[in-house]
Amino acid sequence: MTYDVVDAHVHLWSVTDNAWYPALQRMAGQLELPELYSDFLPANYLDAAGEFKVDAFVHVSATTAARTYLDEQSWVEELADRASLNMVTIGTIDPALPESEIIADLEHQARSDRFRGVRVLYDFHPDSTAAHTVLQWLNDRNYVFDLVTQPSGMSAWLKTLERYPDVVVVLEHCGWPSSTTNADRDHWEVAIRACAERTNALCKISGLGMVTADISASALRPWVEGTIEVFGWERVAFGSNMPIETIAGSYGQLIESLRSIIGESSDQELQSFYSENARRYYKI
Repeated sequence: MTYDVVDAHVHLWSVTDNAWYPALQRMAGQLELPELYSDFLPANYLDAAGEFKVDAFVHVSATTAARTYLDEQSWVEELADRASLNMVTIGTIDPALPESEIIADLEHQARSDRFRGVRVLYDFHPDSTAAHTVLQWLNDRNYVFDLVTQPSGMSAWLKTLERYPDVVVVLEHCGWPSSTTNADRDHWEVAIRACAERTNALCKISGLGMVTADISASALRPWVEGTIEVFGWERVAFGSNMPIETIAGSYGQLIESLRSIIGESSDQELQSFYSENARRYYKI
């Protein structure tokens, strides 16, 4: 059986043209990887993917300069149009804005047919007015909430999400483990199990290189297998997290590692992981 592929977590940017990513610039400096803070456009993605054919994409906003996400949305959509990419977008908001402005920015982004929901990377607290504003808006309009949290924050987020049982939740980066220590692995397992049991969340198997600093099969296997065990094949999805994942290895290495870990799974399981689940949750 052959199956198509949806990359459920990708970033595109031009740092040459757009000063929208100061956090990325700091990250590249801290890691002493200046190449991370460089342009990553559709052609760069396709070069990185090589023979691994991707049929559809979920672009996730990564802007951190104040309110530049509105400009980024327009820019990304123009890129997707020019490259004829089947791409939907996850936008964001500035949680420091007043409620009325948060709603205005959400409505602005929702004018696009590509828009599917939001994630907020920093300073977004589960008991905040901003969080309740966003979740109620998503709930009322049937958009996706891409949840960014580490295990330490999971309990608080689950408590808040109980008030919005109809919100479509996608957990980013396997629940973003804090580290690879045994203690943090145990905390992670408790957190993602609670998420799987108490929400309808899809879990993106993505971003693990940020935790392991290694995307070999041996490094990723316990996290990938653990996530699938908890969420099941119907609630996991592939995400490359490109180009951030290159801090730990190449796109080709990531794909080979995943093949080593799950390659013997059934055709239906692989179809669910690589395509069907993301298409269902993100309405692709």
